[in-house]
Amino acid sequence: MSNRQYMLECEAREWLRRGYNNPSSIRILKSKITRRRGEAAAEKLIEEMRRQWQIMRTQQRNYKS
Repeated sequence: MSNRQYMLECEAREWLRRGYNNPSSIRILKSKITRRRGEAAAEKLIEEMRRQWQIMRTQQRNYKS
């Protein structure tokens, strides 16, 4: 795994921990990221957040089983 990918994954998990996990807060975050880094970077971060959300949910389900 590259350092960039690792940093993206860490950032995605951090935003999720901060409560950016519903459509309205995601729109706000996307707007902030777009202003700072551009549309492509914002899209990439949001996609990674979705991926990390799925990973966390799977881990939670496995833990409860």
